Amino acid sequence: MLSLIPGLAPGRVAQAAEVDGFFAADSMVRRLHRERLVLFSGVRALLMQACDPLAVVGFRRHSAIFDDPQARLLRTDERMSRIYFGTGEEAESTGRIVRAMHRRVKGRTPAGYGPIAKGTPYDASDPELGLWVLATLADSALVYYERIFGSLAPEERERYWCEYRQVGELLGLPPGSMPASHGELKDYVDGRLGDGSLWISGERRDQAEAMILEPPYSGWQRAAVIPLTETIRLISVGLLPPEIRRLFGFGWDPGREALLRSTLLQLRLGARFWPDAIRLHPAARLPAGERYGALAQ
Repeated sequence: MLSLIPGLAPGRVAQAAEVDGFFAADSMVRRLHRERLVLFSGVRALLMQACDPLAVVGFRRHSAIFDDPQARLLRTDERMSRIYFGTGEEAESTGRIVRAMHRRVKGRTPAGYGPIAKGTPYDASDPELGLWVLATLADSALVYYERIFGSLAPEERERYWCEYRQVGELLGLPPGSMPASHGELKDYVDGRLGDGSLWISGERRDQAEAMILEPPYSGWQRAAVIPLTETIRLISVGLLPPEIRRLFGFGWDPGREALLRSTLLQLRLGARFWPDAIRLHPAARLPAGERYGALAQ
């Protein structure tokens, strides 16, 4: 396999991102998700997902998301990275695991929650619930990549979404349940943002803000990471759709917007000089064929 990679230096082992797997080495999915900074788009996606009332009921009753959010974020990163950079067999296996988990998440809401009445049925295998999760992941990755690394051409966005639909199929979404084009994806996201279907309670809002935006440290460690966590918070809140910011009650003003633009420009310029060990996602840098994360053990 290594001989198929032109220009590979003698003795150098090919990285996972350089070898075709479920996705081709030159795919748009690989291009975006190899960037470590795009990993943080998961924060934006998770905040948006926390505003889907029916999904939140399922999360609360069947998931550790509100009890151990760091563990959930880690597992999500590991599973998605094995799809992005793994072999076809690894991607299919990961999809089977996720689909099996979703089949266990079903029931009826035990109480009313915002616009969701008591007794409303929910099922994580429902394509409507799954689509919001998939759409927030794809939309957030595109937003982060373009704001940090530069605009993509329309055909590149189209290609990315076309490829990402394959992720949706792995996770159990029928092809016909997903927007057929990137334009339709944007219409879907904009529609959900404006149709009144998104809502979050004060309790869940505080939990979500604490679990996602507060560092899981205390004492001197917490103080040491304040510059990093404040930067992540600024970018995460600033790149949220205004509708989601309002649901969370996050303040935003021209001063914060100017600081966000300055920070993103600094990242864009600085990332050009970062070594691969810093810039690239660990899963992209693994030797080809090596499985990523604790889930590989």
